[in-house]
Amino acid sequence: MTESKQTRRMHGHNYAVPGTYEVTLVVADRRPVFGEIVGTTKAGGEEPHLKPSPLGQTVLDNEIPKIHRYYPMVDIWQVCLMPDHIHMIVRINRPLPESKHLGIIIGAFKGGVSRAWWQQTEATASPATVPAASAAGSSSRPPLFEPNYNDHILMRDGQLENWKHYLRDNPRRLMMRREYPDLFRHALCITIGRVRYSAFGNMLLLRQPEKHQVFFHRKTNGIPTENTDHWKNESRRLISAAESGDVLVTPGISECEKRIKNMALEQKLRLIHIQADSIGQYWKPERSRFEACAYGSLLILAPWPEDMPAFESDYERFHYLNRLTETVCVISHTTAVSVQGLRPAHSGQ
Repeated sequence: MTESKQTRRMHGHNYAVPGTYEVTLVVADRRPVFGEIVGTTKAGGEEPHLKPSPLGQTVLDNEIPKIHRYYPMVDIWQVCLMPDHIHMIVRINRPLPESKHLGIIIGAFKGGVSRAWWQQTEATASPATVPAASAAGSSSRPPLFEPNYNDHILMRDGQLENWKHYLRDNPRRLMMRREYPDLFRHALCITIGRVRYSAFGNMLLLRQPEKHQVFFHRKTNGIPTENTDHWKNESRRLISAAESGDVLVTPGISECEKRIKNMALEQKLRLIHIQADSIGQYWKPERSRFEACAYGSLLILAPWPEDMPAFESDYERFHYLNRLTETVCVISHTTAVSVQGLRPAHSGQ
């Protein structure tokens, strides 16, 4: 079976058999072709939602229903249309026909949306502005979407509900960023699992549905872990997950954890860094982490010194911080997280 190229494909997984997937398609250059987010997060106002453009309405009314029409064994359980991207939860109920798989379905959907976009664009453009090749129906028309797409296989308990909530809440989160740009910068106290933290960065990363603990011992079977096949395979898996939009969580203590943390910072991948040093009222990170926070890809959590036990060795401290990392990784939309003392962070470089 020929597989389509996917940004996040599980090696060896059969995408033609029953399964549930969260699929994300992104418009090239992040053009807001599907509409605009309107409303407000403020009390008494209209709830944030997408006001679809003509193309956005076509996607909802025509292109999404085509998937089930052509593939009756496939249902679209949920759609979140945003100005510059599309999320879908796709359910394959029965095996797909021979030679068909999820990539074929998504490719056809992207083609249908792209054709609708070309038709609407050319219909509203003056003849002088339509290139001859486009008017003639040439394949040289510019692409609407970025190449490939991203998928998550929803298999773990609670994973589907986490994604459903995340998609429903997408417009509100975007509007909140616009209305309160400093809201996600600095909190004096966040309580997670009875441990208090100070925080600096993008607080929304805590609620991301896919978080991965970055945990490596310093040595594996007596060999520095960075020299093992385990490191090579696991580092590729973690970076691939982060490139697809997942969040990495680590204290960055061992050499391999530091390497993953630094790669995430350099590439502006989503990262929650749990550091042992406290965050005071006027504290700010060094330049690389400050820039990642400003970009929105980093949240720094620092346990309060009062909540840190007395350690007899660095080994105990190492494992304690990694236990905190485990707790952060399992936060979902239903987890109680208390945030106090929220204020804008210092904006100096």
